[in-house]
Amino acid sequence: MALLDVDRTHGRWPWAAATLAGPATVHAWQRRERMADGEWIYMLPLPALFWHQTEEWFLPGGFLPWFNREVLGSDEDEFPITRPVGLAINVGLGWGGALAAAAAGPGRPALAAGVAAMNVGNAVVHVRAAARERRWNPGLVTGVGLLGPLGAGALVALARRGAGRDVALGASVGAAVSAAAFLGLRRRARSR
Repeated sequence: MALLDVDRTHGRWPWAAATLAGPATVHAWQRRERMADGEWIYMLPLPALFWHQTEEWFLPGGFLPWFNREVLGSDEDEFPITRPVGLAINVGLGWGGALAAAAAGPGRPALAAGVAAMNVGNAVVHVRAAARERRWNPGLVTGVGLLGPLGAGALVALARRGAGRDVALGASVGAAVSAAAFLGLRRRARSR
């Protein structure tokens, strides 16, 4: 195997996620005292996402062909989610959203709620597929173990802080973005 087997991972960015997962987790661990004050809501989504993407795309990997074929109903491994689309979703929307929420912190609870809702939605997709297929899928373990609980916990914690209206708005937008992307990809798969 080549040092950087781009075909196996369907791009270079999964290598970055796998490389950053450990250091991001160590960084969060070093800030654990501040996490008790609620900083976890803003700081943990990115390391959780790195671990999730590592499971999906890097080790054991296999997300792209599985999701395109089994979930979206495509006849192709790399359609409707292509490598560039996977990059845009995972790095642009995923990393970008998590970084924006971390940078904004408590001042923008709607942003953190949107990220949390997308992470819960991601976990739900993996659980539904696993129940339907009666088997593991790339991303199930970290979806159930990290994204789902962290997302749900963040939504509850944000609502308890008295930001109910902002949390509802952010969660609604996050859920709508996730649903629209999923439905758009499914429609695109069926159009071919």
